[in-house]
Amino acid sequence: MPKKIAIDWDEIELRLVVGQVSGSRVKVTDAMIIPLEGTTATEALRGAMKTLGLTGTEAMIAIGRGYAELRELQLPPVPDEELPDMVRFQAIRSFASAGDSATVDFLVTRRKENGVDMIAAAIGPAKLNEIRKACEACGITASRVSLRPLAASALYLIQSAAAREGDVVLVDLLAGDAEIVIARAGRVIFVRTVRMPTDQAARPRALAGELKRSLVACGAGATPEKVVLWGRESVHVDDQRMLAEASGATVEVLNPFDLVDVDQECANSLPDHVGRLAPLVGLLAADEHHADRLIDFLNPRKRVEEEPNRFRTAAMVAAPVLLTLVGGYLLFGRLSGMDREIAELKTANAGMKPAVDLASASAARTETVDQFLDGDVNWLNEMRRLAATMPPADKMIVRSISGSSDPRRGGGKLVVTAAVTEPSVIDSFEQSLRDATHSVVGDGVVESKNQDAYRYGINETITIDSEAVRNQRYEGILERLMAEPKSEAEPEPKPETALEPETEAEPEPESPGETGTPTEVEAESVASEVQA
Repeated sequence: MPKKIAIDWDEIELRLVVGQVSGSRVKVTDAMIIPLEGTTATEALRGAMKTLGLTGTEAMIAIGRGYAELRELQLPPVPDEELPDMVRFQAIRSFASAGDSATVDFLVTRRKENGVDMIAAAIGPAKLNEIRKACEACGITASRVSLRPLAASALYLIQSAAAREGDVVLVDLLAGDAEIVIARAGRVIFVRTVRMPTDQAARPRALAGELKRSLVACGAGATPEKVVLWGRESVHVDDQRMLAEASGATVEVLNPFDLVDVDQECANSLPDHVGRLAPLVGLLAADEHHADRLIDFLNPRKRVEEEPNRFRTAAMVAAPVLLTLVGGYLLFGRLSGMDREIAELKTANAGMKPAVDLASASAARTETVDQFLDGDVNWLNEMRRLAATMPPADKMIVRSISGSSDPRRGGGKLVVTAAVTEPSVIDSFEQSLRDATHSVVGDGVVESKNQDAYRYGINETITIDSEAVRNQRYEGILERLMAEPKSEAEPEPKPETALEPETEAEPEPESPGETGTPTEVEAESVASEVQA
């Protein structure tokens, strides 16, 4: 496995941890704390790299609050892909050092219905370049520049049991600072770095006071479930006791090297204050699979931009072209087929034209005959219908009936002069006569002054539609044709004969008493008889 180095320094000492990283597995091979007495951090780091033979190794740098500016931000609920742009915009307004050239990264701490809570950090380009140049001077390449408190918390929170715990306080005691991180359900919700007294005897009480202030500042109302102090129990006896009194919770002193594999030779040479190396062990543990728990200024969160898929682009360009070609081919084939069908239909129509012309001429002659015969109203049927629908004799008496045909438009009119006993009979009489082929119009009511029971005189005009006359005529012809048996020797009628009603064998005239249609004179004589 390739080796990686995690480095951290302040004005007092240089701290480094070397390990082999493969996925979530970490094996520490070297760990040391080098005091900076009469030398700079860059010189001490250069000497350590030569001693360990790690020139050219990939390095991860942990920095404290002295290098970066930290803020808690609250943003409205937005999709994850829009958060980097919104944080950048908000950081320019909220951070003193977050100009256009500053690097900004963030860590979401809580999601709510009405917004997103996060910890955002910004570092200026001058300080970031200072770190890069220090690494280049030592012959190493910086791959991460992360916040130290979050690196230490990542080491603890990536453990599977951490997500099931409530509020957990993680405390890391450095040479001159104390870093306090509060996590809830496996997520960091609060980060604070405080200066510690130089007097070692006063440090435990000062640390307890800072813990109380941190719990109040983050809004933790109840006692935390656990307080974790990075280090050895033998070194932090007083610190453990004071933290337990201040928090009222169980205080666990945890060696960060107990959470990873450690080379035996390295384990025997670990320094007393191993808690100061917890952020570096956390950087190694989170590097490959848990980088989302870090704030990294060399790899800040950005809007995810989809890389162009050349195959998909080519397919999107080729698909319309292919569809156009296939559609054009199918359209051409369809149009060619339709042209052939049109040519065949034209040929068939040309062959049928003589027969169509004969049929059209025959239909025209038939229509002329029909228009003439539409005025031949069957008055006997109309009389029968009138007699069947009129009110009884005790309510209405007919005084005269006259009928007239309309030879121009067809149909006819039947005028009924009658008298009724009361006006309501008139409406009943008119309603009984009206249908789809008969319309009834009255001329009004004339009331007689005599004492006759039928003292309301009416004059009703019944108009017979020409279409009804034609339909009645054709129904009669059809009935007669169906009634006449066709002999086997009788030749089939010619097509022209079938299309011309006037050439059909007309039935021989019968006497008016049988089936003949009465003329207007006959209708008037019948009306005279009815009137008499």
